[in-house]
Amino acid sequence: MTYVKYAVRIILTTLLLAWLATQVDLRSVGAVIAEANPAWLVAGAFVNFLSIVCAAWRWQQLLIAMGFHFPLLQLLRLVLSGAFFNMFLPSSVGGDVMKMVLIAPELERREAAISSVLMDRVVGLAVTVLVGLVAVLLLPSVWGDVGLLASLGVALLAFSAGAIALFSRRLVELAGRLAPGFLWRRVGPTVLRVHESLLMVAHRPEFLARAAGISVLRQIAICLSVYFAGMGFGLPLGPVAYFATVPIAVAFTALPVAINGLGLQDNAFVFLLGFVGITAAQALSLSLYLHALRNGIGLCGGVVFALTRGQGSVAAQPAEQPAEAEIRP
Repeated sequence: MTYVKYAVRIILTTLLLAWLATQVDLRSVGAVIAEANPAWLVAGAFVNFLSIVCAAWRWQQLLIAMGFHFPLLQLLRLVLSGAFFNMFLPSSVGGDVMKMVLIAPELERREAAISSVLMDRVVGLAVTVLVGLVAVLLLPSVWGDVGLLASLGVALLAFSAGAIALFSRRLVELAGRLAPGFLWRRVGPTVLRVHESLLMVAHRPEFLARAAGISVLRQIAICLSVYFAGMGFGLPLGPVAYFATVPIAVAFTALPVAINGLGLQDNAFVFLLGFVGITAAQALSLSLYLHALRNGIGLCGGVVFALTRGQGSVAAQPAEQPAEAEIRP
């Protein structure tokens, strides 16, 4: 079954890239890249790395909410290692799984590894979508496209419903009653413990707020990195246009459809940046730049993983625990 899933994703990735090739003149893309100003591209790479530091910082805050304190550098090492595995696994989910695997031995409660990464993903996606939607509403050209606004509204409602359902104990128990008995007996206790850890974070709103604020900083860094690339490519776009398009396009890479977001992100860039007057070749150039940054960080993560794999890591220090009454669902 696993091989079938990989085969399907390879086929889908190939189809997405084939469709992209019909929409973009690849020679024009080469011309855009050839005329780029390297100084702006280097500046974008530096700012993009700051977004990785923000990802480790956000994860640190969520772990503290669960009662664990890790040094920021240790979590940065794990985030970089996860970026390395993202290069080969479908979407960014593979990197999340590796982060769970790598941090689990350092936690007294192994389910916290799943909960912390899951919560990190939810907070990150929520802020990504929110930043993109707010910026979209600042673009005058969008207000005339009723279909686009309706689609964004439906997507926001669906995501909000899913995020709220994640914290509902009743829904988890209902899922347990509906699931086959043999399956729930095997995975049910783990699911319930993971949900308990999620509720610990939900009942510490100061850490959720802190994580959301860090996510905003992360999105600012990502959008600025693409904005700098746009300056390097000579594109006539202001920062607001990037904040309205980049977060939504990047969010597509979280879908477990294509390998490392190939095709998904690129088609999203071409489609969304078309609304602000950017040609398909220019949009694909920006997407390729972001792919290059992601893979460059992944290669750095591979080096870090190889050099530190056999070394002992710093065990988590106990953080201040919330009162038991506060975390009881």
